[in-house]
Amino acid sequence: MSRLSGLALAVVATLALSACGDDATTEAAPSGPVDLSTVTLKVGDQKAISIEVLLKASGQLENLPYKIEFSTFTAGLPLVEAASAGGIDIAQTGNTPVIFGAAADADVKIVGALSATGKGDAILVGKDSTVGTVAGLKGKKVAVYKGSSANANLLLQLQKAGLSLSDVEPVYLSPADGYTALTRGDVEAWATWDPYTAIAEKEIGAKSIATADQAANGYNFWVAGNKTVADAGKSAALADFFQRYAAATKWSSDNLDAWSTKYAELTQISVDASRTTWTRSIKQPIKLSDQVIASEQEIADAFTKAKAIPGKVDFKSFVDTRFDKQ
Repeated sequence: MSRLSGLALAVVATLALSACGDDATTEAAPSGPVDLSTVTLKVGDQKAISIEVLLKASGQLENLPYKIEFSTFTAGLPLVEAASAGGIDIAQTGNTPVIFGAAADADVKIVGALSATGKGDAILVGKDSTVGTVAGLKGKKVAVYKGSSANANLLLQLQKAGLSLSDVEPVYLSPADGYTALTRGDVEAWATWDPYTAIAEKEIGAKSIATADQAANGYNFWVAGNKTVADAGKSAALADFFQRYAAATKWSSDNLDAWSTKYAELTQISVDASRTTWTRSIKQPIKLSDQVIASEQEIADAFTKAKAIPGKVDFKSFVDTRFDKQ
């Protein structure tokens, strides 16, 4: 964990809280003058998303009017759990951890959305594997991180092929262990996401047999603890943070070579894998629209049907659109 201290500036900020034309939650946090120099925003991060790396490389961590503490997690579901418990204020996850969090009635709100191609979320097989389609995985072991976007991709790809999770043998592993399992031949396939997809393709010649753009959405989401969005200071900091992230994302798109090189350097992966990742997996901020919510509800319903989560999730009830107009 590292702390990045902003300038000790007294910044007056007022959130303009308003609904965005739908029934999504827009509960108002206390508004009024906020001294951001007293605020510390705790941001959960993960290697695949690299919020700190992106903000640092793009210069968006300079002249912060508040403090940021970054902490690194393995995947999205632990981030949702940490936000629910108050260990962090904000995190970005794939399309599935927020669904598992909602199914567990986590004390969180989904406060932002991002789009990506989904091409970096893939089901991989070894370079010498004779399996060329998802249907060919029937009866075989498939490594996947439970509750991740890769979990949704696997589920939806199996359904598309006329199969279900019960037709394969899911082996729930962390990304590092999934990579090892595929390399050793302990599993026939590995469902994962960038940069792990790109690393496996470049380092061990793994082959993709299905990508999320063929079956699932490519959305990512910002998830925040309910106490965070109810706090005027943290909410004001979040509004500024989202603007900085959007600017950093634009910088990465406009400076792909520089961004790929810096990401490779700071995460210790190859420049080739880095460039592949960010050619297909840059995440662009978008509105929490009815279309986005409906698409997530479809994924949630698929998990319910597969009995992979308890009961039915009402995804919209966890959405808070207050930051959509910032």
